Amino acid sequence: MSFSTINNKNTPKKTKGNESKAKQALFAVMLVVLFSSAGIALPYPVLAPIFLNEVNALTTFANIPSKLLLGIILAIFPLGVILGSSFIGAASGLYGRKKTLVITLVLTAVSYVLSAFAVLAENFLLFTLARFITGIFSGNISIAKAVAVDLSPTLDKTYTFNLVNATGYLGWLLGPLAGGLLAIYGLDVIFYLAAFAIVVALICVAKLLQPDKLKNSTPTLKFSTLFASQNSFALLANKDIRHIFLIYLLATLGLNAYYEFYPVWLVEKFDFSSLSIGYITVVLTLFMTMTSVFFVKQLKFIFGLKKGAISGMLLMALLFALHPILSVNSVWPIYALTGIAIAIFNGLLPVYISEQYADIEQGQLMGLITTTFSLANVIIALVGSLLALIAAHWAIIFGAILLIIAAIDFHFSQKEH
Repeated sequence: MSFSTINNKNTPKKTKGNESKAKQALFAVMLVVLFSSAGIALPYPVLAPIFLNEVNALTTFANIPSKLLLGIILAIFPLGVILGSSFIGAASGLYGRKKTLVITLVLTAVSYVLSAFAVLAENFLLFTLARFITGIFSGNISIAKAVAVDLSPTLDKTYTFNLVNATGYLGWLLGPLAGGLLAIYGLDVIFYLAAFAIVVALICVAKLLQPDKLKNSTPTLKFSTLFASQNSFALLANKDIRHIFLIYLLATLGLNAYYEFYPVWLVEKFDFSSLSIGYITVVLTLFMTMTSVFFVKQLKFIFGLKKGAISGMLLMALLFALHPILSVNSVWPIYALTGIAIAIFNGLLPVYISEQYADIEQGQLMGLITTTFSLANVIIALVGSLLALIAAHWAIIFGAILLIIAAIDFHFSQKEH
């Protein structure tokens, strides 16, 4: 099995005219990431309180414990992202970033509307299907990251990647806050708002993103061939890529253990409401955003990509391990520090991977990064839900252990770039 080494044909050369166009393209994809992330994050503060505190046909399906139903819902979305990201990123390199992005945004908006219908009908199976479909087409965030990478060397890669990350964090800040505030109106209203946000992102892409300039006006590779043999998983045929992505999988398993179960832990230990979860998520993502915009690039120059990423992983592990002893007052500053650690990790390790394998088509590579993150999301949602039956903090502590293992492996097996 082979993997593509064709760089995107839109990679700009460093001229003043191209710099202006590059900034417009960067602005367009930042808007996509902002509204897509906000749409994804909208329901998260609401799902845990609904499944843990409410009794209806949606939360008592087949008499399955509500925590396990919540685990299924949390797992099914990233399972869809795994499928979508495995080919969407590679497709954007063949059929064009803009064209692929527009199509997937349209289908994402439709799937959010389907989620709202499922909630109104209190149909768990339809809701599960709708979340799966939404996940498939939400893999288009990998396209936005590929566009940001394509802008190098006109714009610094670490700079563009971290601006896109910061925009994603801002979406995760606004989404939970809006979800918490809108919880009184019902989960269906939240999904309708998510669909509206995606439509806004779609309009921005259509208006602001430059048309694709592909080498061939009509791609010679059929979509079926792309899906079967040129998806992002094809990159794993290379043993070096396979090893770094095993490390990335372990690290993101640890990170997602926190992402998925801190709302459950907050409800279980402190009886947080949807609005309170939204507020503490604002604190978390605000510090993620500020760190990504103002400090990650500087940390790269001070420590390097490798040492900086390891520092982020170990700091996350320490903060996750503190959960059993946190109080309702201490949890707020600890979550602020956690946001800083997450931003360091997310801002440096993917850039390390991109720099290490710069000769590979970046849409395909970013697709594999998104796929790996989502695979970790699925695994930890299922494993963590079993640990959460004992106590939610055990899922988070398990995440800390995985982060330590990933940091040790990364330190001894990878070279400083």
